[in-house]
Amino acid sequence: MLSLLHREGGASTLMETELQDVGLAVYPRIKVLFQPTGRTNPHVSCRARHEHEFARYPRYSQKRETTWFGYKAHITETCEADRPHLITHMVTTPATTQDEQVTETIHRALAQKTLLPAEHLLDRGYVDAQVLIDSEDNHSIEVIGPIKVDTTWQAQAGKGFDVSSFTIDWETQRVTCPGGQVSQVWADSRDNAGNPRVYVRFAKASCQPCPMRTDCTRSAQGLRTLSFKPRRQHELLQWARHREHTEAFKERYAKRAGIEGTISQGTRSFGLRRSRYMGQAKAHLQHLLIAVAMNLARFVAWVNGVPRSTTRTSTFAALATGQL
Repeated sequence: MLSLLHREGGASTLMETELQDVGLAVYPRIKVLFQPTGRTNPHVSCRARHEHEFARYPRYSQKRETTWFGYKAHITETCEADRPHLITHMVTTPATTQDEQVTETIHRALAQKTLLPAEHLLDRGYVDAQVLIDSEDNHSIEVIGPIKVDTTWQAQAGKGFDVSSFTIDWETQRVTCPGGQVSQVWADSRDNAGNPRVYVRFAKASCQPCPMRTDCTRSAQGLRTLSFKPRRQHELLQWARHREHTEAFKERYAKRAGIEGTISQGTRSFGLRRSRYMGQAKAHLQHLLIAVAMNLARFVAWVNGVPRSTTRTSTFAALATGQL
């Protein structure tokens, strides 16, 4: 993940995206991560010894078609228009760390350095309802970024009735469907991660004869069920999903454009994607040294009046837009 810190008139904006640090070529002998080798303390239990050994190795992860053994680097940098973009913070995590788990860690580190931004522009993977709440409540930060998508088939189909199509009465604990039917069951539950959820079920007698049932449920029994977050998280989630489609949001989020240049410089010029050492602690040290080197290079370029590169336009794109 990469982040940019932007200041305007005393306010700050932080922009982030993800960077995967690939270390597969560095560990050619590691075939199965759950079979670490090496010296162990004979006084340590087998389980503890196994976990201690395993901590030295990179983790296997996958993002879309890309798979790798390694870590993730999370970089924070300033991005004032009239000053060099300098890296101010670096976090190294296992490759299996979920994106949204890192946001609060970065906020706390920036708070200790008195570098908290007023606005924090984040990639979709780092934004969920709880991140929005924690950022505002704990750090007075407005998180700006697309929220995680609704993965239900109704939302993905574009014509089905997802949870946003239902009217929720929080006071009476009843839900009304687009066809006017009222839910039969409302129960508090938890998801697989232990987070609180609300479970709602409609009556079979109401759903089976409904003419809109095919756009609502694929249940063989013909009844619709819903599961959603508690009130504050749910309402904030729906608001965030609506906000990202507005022109005002797109204009603010456009500040995040160009951050791929930082990834390109780190990976192409400074070897940020190649772990030179075994273990997360040493990989993190490497990331810190790379950050120092990038800062020096950027500062020298700024002193010498070398302008920052603009986004490159490919020959084909230039031809298509008539720039050639």
